[in-house]
Amino acid sequence: MFPEKRVREILERAYSDIAPNKEECAYLLGFHENSLEAYMMRAVAAHIIRSRNDNSAIILGQIGVEMAPCPGNCGFCTFGKEHTQFQKNRIGEEDFAAKVTDFCKDGDLYALYLMTMHEYDLDFFLNIILQAKKLIPSTTQLWANVGDTNVDAFKEMKKAGVTGVYHVCRIGEGEVTSLDPKQRIKTMENAKDAGLCVLSCLEPIGPEHTVEQLVDNMFIGIDLGCTQHAAMRRVSVPGTPLAKYGQISELRLGQIVAGVALATFTMPTMTYMGVHEPNEISYVSGANVITAETGVNPRDNVAETSGSRGMDMAACRKMLWDCGFFYIRRGDESKIPLDLKYVSEH
Repeated sequence: MFPEKRVREILERAYSDIAPNKEECAYLLGFHENSLEAYMMRAVAAHIIRSRNDNSAIILGQIGVEMAPCPGNCGFCTFGKEHTQFQKNRIGEEDFAAKVTDFCKDGDLYALYLMTMHEYDLDFFLNIILQAKKLIPSTTQLWANVGDTNVDAFKEMKKAGVTGVYHVCRIGEGEVTSLDPKQRIKTMENAKDAGLCVLSCLEPIGPEHTVEQLVDNMFIGIDLGCTQHAAMRRVSVPGTPLAKYGQISELRLGQIVAGVALATFTMPTMTYMGVHEPNEISYVSGANVITAETGVNPRDNVAETSGSRGMDMAACRKMLWDCGFFYIRRGDESKIPLDLKYVSEH
């Protein structure tokens, strides 16, 4: 059995720095995840990404700093106001400082995300940023994961120390959420206008989504010139409206990761390719970003995800080493050799 000739042609062009276009991405993602074409796609994406980055990866950390019933009411999120079991609560200063310190104690965290709800108090969030800035090393960047926000607020975040913003227009935005897709995209533009990097993602992917939906969503971040792209499968969180549809496999997620990686690797703004939640298949399919999490988590139904779905720093290092990466990069792009000794001692 030989792969489709067109697949070979698309993948061969990638080695000449020609990324597949939107129609070609749809063609590639149309193959079954267990097909020869999908295996080739994953292998080529991983080889190209690793070759361009000295086979290095980065570790991100995320702290959920508050939770509340959310008016965004996303059908995939545990905080949606019509189905959540959570009450409003904010992280305490001592707990926050301890979490930041734990993430950064070994000096190999590329960036720290601070996550809040769709509606949030800017003064509270700016204070959290300033607290974190005092605790993180100079080699760790500070990023925000917030709801829809205007340019002026993003400028205030940048002034306080934030350099990047995670924001997406999700699949089904405005249909399975109560949010305006135009406003979601406008927020991404606002972040760029404020001088911040935009970290985007194709998410949250469910088994009911068509290839066309995946590709259309993927190209939102591409067309906006995002600094980091990613793919995330939807988790069937008990109690959320979309849980009934189930989840895609990690093998399928890896194929989608490969598709996003191939579509973006030539973009001058792109630096790293993410996946969520972390899994070995995706790290041999083009992903090189892994995220440790603590605090609240929209894919979890407990208030402290580090004891549940969230991975810690040690588990992240171990997964990256198991997947064959040679280096961990810090936020200033300096490299730390990743070997068994390093993993064992950290």
